[in-house]
Amino acid sequence: MPSMITTTTAAKSEQSVGISHGLIAHLMVVTHFVMKDTLDKLTASNRYEKLSMTYERYIPVLVEKDISPGELAARVGSSKQACSKVIKELEKLGLIERRQNPEDGRSQLLSLSGKGMQLLQDGTRITAEVQQYLAEQIGGERMDQMILLLEKVCHGLGVQLRTYPRLPGAAESGSPIRLNMLLQAMTNHLRDTLLEEMSSKGFKGLRTNFGQILGMISSEPRRIQYIASVIGISKQAAAVLAIDFETLGYVIRESDPEDKRQIILRLSPQGESLVRESIASVRALEQRVEALLGEKDYRVLESAMEDLYHAVAYQMGGSGMTNIVPGKIQKLTDYLLEELGVAGVRTLAQHLLTITRGDS
Repeated sequence: MPSMITTTTAAKSEQSVGISHGLIAHLMVVTHFVMKDTLDKLTASNRYEKLSMTYERYIPVLVEKDISPGELAARVGSSKQACSKVIKELEKLGLIERRQNPEDGRSQLLSLSGKGMQLLQDGTRITAEVQQYLAEQIGGERMDQMILLLEKVCHGLGVQLRTYPRLPGAAESGSPIRLNMLLQAMTNHLRDTLLEEMSSKGFKGLRTNFGQILGMISSEPRRIQYIASVIGISKQAAAVLAIDFETLGYVIRESDPEDKRQIILRLSPQGESLVRESIASVRALEQRVEALLGEKDYRVLESAMEDLYHAVAYQMGGSGMTNIVPGKIQKLTDYLLEELGVAGVRTLAQHLLTITRGDS
């Protein structure tokens, strides 16, 4: 799942310890929006339930070929224990199946079930719809140009794009799906690169998703329930991640002074140092991309991605938009996001527009 120090958090002042807000930040937010909006729409269809953003890392691997649990864990960069937990969830949802390995009767292979394949097809269709919405925000010509520039960046960085040989219609997918593949490939590459760099600088115990939580609390403390809602994972999963980060010394957990039942997270001094180093590494990565494209094309890509970012940032719960929304409305928005989730808030918004007929 896509995500770095910048994901799901809107731009803040450069003087704060918080967030970088250049090309990579915007790319991460847009990628996350596409994935989460697709997930929300799949869940709202009532054909699937309890879908997690985590599954995005697993299902595309399973569609490539039947695979052993150990190989799956290695492919997604997860521990065997964490992978085993996800496998059990996917089995319970009827999305994957097990069978004996014909070459080794002592082991088993995992494969997508018919329902799992249908989920991937439905997700591909909905993703195309989401990306059509993005194209409408910046225009088809700019979208096509952005796709060409992203392809050039991927080629220059040696980023491999996923293929879905077993997915019906994958070969004829066209630009909308091409954009999704490019965004995900870039996000995964940049996320992995950042993880390697931070590990080499002495920040131990990090996983590829470390930026999801740290990015959301880099500017201000946040409730765990809010973080889970925006990222697209369960509150329990977010709580486990929070405990892990606290154990590693990157965050501090404490009771919310406004509601003792709620736990909020804030960065520790070590966490602030990690964020600062991450921002410096992100800047270096952006300079590398600019060197690949040249200044003119880099500005074209940066401008298009920035416009997409502003089109989706508030929907992602970006805290940088609070200066636009009056305080009381922002507090109510935060509360509704925690209680209803993004899909529920959108349903409520549509209902309010209907009963007020859009009048201001």
